[in-house]
Amino acid sequence: MKKALNSVGFGAAFLLCATVVMKSTHLPGAGIVMSLAGLAISIYLPLFILYKDRSTAKIVGAVSASLINLGITFKFQHWPGAGVMLVLGLSSFALICIPMLLKEKQEEGGTERKTLMNTAGATGLTLFSLGLLFKIMHWPGASVMLGLSVIFLFFGYFLLYLLDKSIDSEAKAAYLRKAFFSVIIGSIVATFILIDLSRPWNRNPQPQAMIEQNR
Repeated sequence: MKKALNSVGFGAAFLLCATVVMKSTHLPGAGIVMSLAGLAISIYLPLFILYKDRSTAKIVGAVSASLINLGITFKFQHWPGAGVMLVLGLSSFALICIPMLLKEKQEEGGTERKTLMNTAGATGLTLFSLGLLFKIMHWPGASVMLGLSVIFLFFGYFLLYLLDKSIDSEAKAAYLRKAFFSVIIGSIVATFILIDLSRPWNRNPQPQAMIEQNR
């Protein structure tokens, strides 16, 4: 399992980097490499998520992650079925996986502050996932959900975590470094995906000279 995880991870990372280089330098074959990278990542994510823990919530999360990645790949390539995979992946992650993870966290026990903190974090992630889905699918209400997700995550979860004195200061600092780094990288990736997917696409674009002649 570990060998397969590392091999698939190496291939996915290589293909993804190759896609960036080929896209930025306008080399031929970038679309094929991007498709292979998307397929490799969709295989790697479930292996990575289920490597140590195979609970029901993690299985749902692994399937959701794979569907989301495949949906984004299909969306970039303008293949049919992208919308279905994105809806299934993001909605199952937001409405099934996150509540299940929250339930597992609540069953571990803890103070009312931690319960409130975890609930705020789960609510923020749910709103962000649904907001991202609505934004990609061009459905109304996406901006409201994305805005509320920021409030719940930063002024709910992270603020309560920062103020929790029961957590060791070194452990808190290490967790926050990883969390903020993940948020920054995730936000950058999500921004580029949304910008690229929002561009108009024409299968047979006409040269500018032809457009001028037809006017």
